Amino acid sequence: MHKLISLEIRRNHLRPYHIAVLICSFTLLAFHYFMAAIPLIDPTETDIEMFSSYHFLFHLNHLLSMSAFGILGAVMGTRFVIEEYSGTRAILSFSYPIRRKKMMGAKLWLIFCYPVVAMLLGGIVIDSIFSFTERFFPFCTDSLTWKTAGWAFLSLLCHSLLAGTVTLISTWIGFLKQSIPVTIVSAILTVTILCQILSLTFSFRPVLFILLGIAVLLTVMAVKSFFHLVENMEV
Repeated sequence: MHKLISLEIRRNHLRPYHIAVLICSFTLLAFHYFMAAIPLIDPTETDIEMFSSYHFLFHLNHLLSMSAFGILGAVMGTRFVIEEYSGTRAILSFSYPIRRKKMMGAKLWLIFCYPVVAMLLGGIVIDSIFSFTERFFPFCTDSLTWKTAGWAFLSLLCHSLLAGTVTLISTWIGFLKQSIPVTIVSAILTVTILCQILSLTFSFRPVLFILLGIAVLLTVMAVKSFFHLVENMEV
């Protein structure tokens, strides 16, 4: 599996995605500070206490990160899966002396892990920079405790995994239709629905874990469908 993933990386350069990750991370960091500065920009804001809370700012940033990296992962899915199994490229993919299921598994593992790891690392850097600068230029009215930091990391991890599930589910939908636009639209609709539901996490944290469990189950079903479709695909 490791050799197959390495082969995929060599065949499909990741540099454009690395650049996209950097752009997303810088944008999310800037937005993080913008949201924290709202109480200073508009002191009459009715939810001023909420915008001055570490919990709110971290969770909001994680929601936006999940949306951005989930869609980025779907874009990767169109390149690594949809295009690879369309037209003459499908003939080339099936010409390798490797089981179809194993080849597909390597592609799916790559497009799942990339947004998860990218979001996790980017989120750690963003949260760390914001927390560090708070010591000198404080925006938040509450204090950053180990409990808050621990929940922030757990939230980031769960949202990162959700970004990976968005990638696979939307790529699966696009694969069924053999359509790149369907893949992107599916990713946008999926993250929109997830963000609406995850907004409940502000008041009821278990929603995050329940939704992650459901997303994982749907992803497992999608992966099994991928394997079935590719094994029975005719070229």
